[in-house]
Amino acid sequence: MSRLNRAGFCDTVAPIFTAGTRVHPTPLRRLAATLAGTACICISIAATAQDEAPAVACPAPALAPNLGPVPDRSRAPLEIRTEAFEAQDEQFGEAIGSVELFRADQYLSTEVLRYRPDTGLVTLPSPLSYRDAQIELEASSGLFGLFEQNGDFNDLRYRLVGSSAHGGADVVHITGSERSELVGLWFTTCAGDDPEWMLSANELELRHDEGVGVARGAKLELGGVPILWLPWMTFPIDDRRKSGFLYPSLSTANDNGLEISIPWYWNIAPQMDATITPRYYTERGFMLSGEYRLLTKRTYSFLEFDLMPDDRDRDTDRWRALARWDMAINRAWRAGADIERVSDNEFFQDFGGSLAQTSRQFLRSNAGLDGAGRYWIFSALVDDFQVIDDAVAPSREPYSRLPRLAFMLDAPLGRSGLGTRVDAEAVYFDRDVGVTGARLDLFPSLVWNTQRAWGFFEASAGYRYTSYGLDLGDEPGDSSPDRGLPVFSLDSGMYFERDTKSGGTQTLEPRLFYLYVPYEDQSALPDFDTGDFTFGFAQLFATNRFTGADRQADANQLTLAASTRSYSGRTGRETWNLNFGQIIYLDRSEVTLDETTPVDEDTSPFIAEFNWHPLDRTNVRLGVQWNWENRELDVGVVGLGHTAKNGNRVSFEYRFRRDRLDQFDVRWLWPVNERWRLFTKVSYSLEESDLLEGLAGVEYESCCWALRLAARRYLRDRNGGERDALYLELQLKGLGAFGRREPPLFHTPAP
Repeated sequence: MSRLNRAGFCDTVAPIFTAGTRVHPTPLRRLAATLAGTACICISIAATAQDEAPAVACPAPALAPNLGPVPDRSRAPLEIRTEAFEAQDEQFGEAIGSVELFRADQYLSTEVLRYRPDTGLVTLPSPLSYRDAQIELEASSGLFGLFEQNGDFNDLRYRLVGSSAHGGADVVHITGSERSELVGLWFTTCAGDDPEWMLSANELELRHDEGVGVARGAKLELGGVPILWLPWMTFPIDDRRKSGFLYPSLSTANDNGLEISIPWYWNIAPQMDATITPRYYTERGFMLSGEYRLLTKRTYSFLEFDLMPDDRDRDTDRWRALARWDMAINRAWRAGADIERVSDNEFFQDFGGSLAQTSRQFLRSNAGLDGAGRYWIFSALVDDFQVIDDAVAPSREPYSRLPRLAFMLDAPLGRSGLGTRVDAEAVYFDRDVGVTGARLDLFPSLVWNTQRAWGFFEASAGYRYTSYGLDLGDEPGDSSPDRGLPVFSLDSGMYFERDTKSGGTQTLEPRLFYLYVPYEDQSALPDFDTGDFTFGFAQLFATNRFTGADRQADANQLTLAASTRSYSGRTGRETWNLNFGQIIYLDRSEVTLDETTPVDEDTSPFIAEFNWHPLDRTNVRLGVQWNWENRELDVGVVGLGHTAKNGNRVSFEYRFRRDRLDQFDVRWLWPVNERWRLFTKVSYSLEESDLLEGLAGVEYESCCWALRLAARRYLRDRNGGERDALYLELQLKGLGAFGRREPPLFHTPAP
């Protein structure tokens, strides 16, 4: 069966016959609902095989993801047109010649219609056609009873309105309002009389009261060749979810061998479900994966696990577990928890599907409570870490916070622009190795701010106090050190703009920022969670160059910065922007972390960031940090992205950080023609002369099916171990996808 998007969309079809004000649930209504229900299993999950490229131009009607809305037919009058009508008392009525029935969006036409009011029997001995907002159908003959709600239709063909989905059946037998039986059924979303794929069944029973279809002798053909046969299968026919198997997945890798997985979906309750996936790796053995979800009015729960009882390659048990829980207590307060653990440090290296997964150093588990008001934010959490990188020494492992309490306040004092801000934090740090203990950090400040159309000015004066209660163990030192420092800052900026010759607008936004913090020796303070900020444009206006509260940098510095932007006069869109600036150090900064060298420079690196949109579908990004003191480049970023109207898409990014990073990334999607596409990705480290990730693939797409083949190589560990993987995906549009797909090529939408 297929997992019917766990939502569904199939609407029942209203009756076409009325007697007075009474509405009869006719078999023709049930027939339309039956055929729409069989199509629901396919149309709901239709999509193109490559979401980054334009769809193939297909003859109308195109494949549609949803059926159209059904108008209100309950009060619509019934109109009958015919060339001749004969009635014998109240026992028999016959319409002959171009018989047409109209009711709201419903239309029925035939040559002969016979009706017996005493039995409610309607006979259609000649070919008939019916259509409404959702479906069109034709049959060679029909017979149904209004009172018993049963009937038979022969040689039936149908099509969903606004969609290429169509099919047929030799015989359709309707019994009451709860059962329908189809013999010789077939269905496809391919246009024409010779479909490229077709799903057929010898017999199909639709249980409308249960929302379930049961097929016997089901067969799937591709290009006239049978590729799947099931003697018995069930599937949903309405918006009720149903338990059952999903499509299998296949992939292969050099270290794991062939991977085969067959997911099973379990519809436990309306707000609860699970997916259980048996996997088999030819080189490692059997793995059981699972996913559980529970959604209530205020909570969301999620559980995911992988369990391999016996990894033949490592001769041990392997497992991974991830649990998440969120609760909205009320509008202001929420609670949540995340727990993730693995059996060993090599789990993601062996089973991770991307470079981001295989390079993880630790797993974080936490539980917390958050609240927010008009001017305040409060959070309380506890967290713990599992280190899974052998290169991380015990003395460098992250501390657990048991707990961390944080409070932030930013409130005005009247309407004069005066306000108060408070950043407060209380944390207890714990670890097996090194100094542990509690830290209290308080940073209240008084702020005066004024905003005008031409600019802004903000003055801030605060005092940052940090104290500790430490467990030194065997290490010498003060168990209760503290630090108190005033922090003064002035921030100002102006706005200018001018009209350009092209009819657009250009702005100029100069900005001055001054920071003063006196020096205090902090070498006796521990280092629980503090490090150097990655220097960037935002750091030009920060009050501390360290993260965390263990170090407060001394400063007597002035930042000179400016931004300029250009806007199109035709569209109003920003065509380019440039931000640049630099810090002038009026005094040497003495505070250091881990005995690093104090800042002994007159200026910071010069920072410039440039973003340009020369065309609607093209963007260019440049970023540099130039060190005037050493006359060398510290950081450089070059990015280019372009998407053509034919779907050709390319992106390039080069990243450089002195002594740390030197790599580039290229991604390209090339539509060779309407049906064939090539795609590739290369991530390469120039510093290490090593391929980080390589991907190459080809895709074929027609109007009703697609095939995608991709080969991928990426680093699986820091020792240079590589994984070679092959992905194959077959998609039958409107039915689903078989196989496994590689990670998405582009993570952001086209510009």
